[in-house]
Amino acid sequence: MTTRVNLETVINSTIYNVQRSTSNLSKLQEQISTGKKVNRPSDAPAGARQILSLRSEARKLDQYASNVKTATQSLNFNASTLQGTANILQRIQELTMQGINSTTDADGRKAIASEINELAESVLQSANSTRQGRYIFAGTKTKTVPFEATRNTNGEISAVTYKGNLEKIEYQVGVSATAQVNQAGKEVFIDNKLFSAIIKIRDDFATGTAVTAQSELDNLKSAQTTVLNTVAKAGGIANTLELTDNKITDVKLSLNEMLATTESADITELVLKLKEQENIYQASLASGSVIFNTSILNYL
Repeated sequence: MTTRVNLETVINSTIYNVQRSTSNLSKLQEQISTGKKVNRPSDAPAGARQILSLRSEARKLDQYASNVKTATQSLNFNASTLQGTANILQRIQELTMQGINSTTDADGRKAIASEINELAESVLQSANSTRQGRYIFAGTKTKTVPFEATRNTNGEISAVTYKGNLEKIEYQVGVSATAQVNQAGKEVFIDNKLFSAIIKIRDDFATGTAVTAQSELDNLKSAQTTVLNTVAKAGGIANTLELTDNKITDVKLSLNEMLATTESADITELVLKLKEQENIYQASLASGSVIFNTSILNYL
């Protein structure tokens, strides 16, 4: 039994085949021009999902790397500031040792008191240091001056009050890893009696005597140890962050390789497919022209 085929069906089928070939050509040309085998989710749904996942991970790694850089810069700045403070405290200790020496007279002690007073101002300035417009020893109250000085009638520091808080500033540097970049000023400058020791030593020498300076010297040394320990702690965290940064770089390289494998097109293979599809397209056009040129007049 002969199967009758409607002419409209033949025409529609021919047009569909030509359009499909055109679409395939367009897709191959786009892949070659972009160098990517997946330019939209419909090209390869599974591949598109994997690419989106890999890109999401890459963005997270970029953020972690940025946080590591910012955290390291903050730690290094804080450590540098505290190292300067420790150097000032060392000088105050040297002056104290000189002042309590029996060979130093009253005038000499008063001169030492004057220098220690200037150094106390320097320590206060360090304690109120800022980075990018934010106070580094104020806890999370970075817009508040952390240390407020009370002054005597001579304008000298007589007491120092802490106005910041004890909150931590942390940066996310991994999926479940954070790095603390600050140290509350109260722990570094107040709890260890740093300011009070300096003030008492200065006031003692200012009278020309050395009654309490000797006992306060131990407090001064202890305060310097606290400052140096804080410097060491910041250095330790910075070293750990360097290792973290190296790890992030390695993971990102691996991730980029996976992304390239999933996303990048094989140009040589695509060119061969393009030539093949061009032949199919030309054949579709040729067969279509034969059908469309056929009419009842050919049979008369």
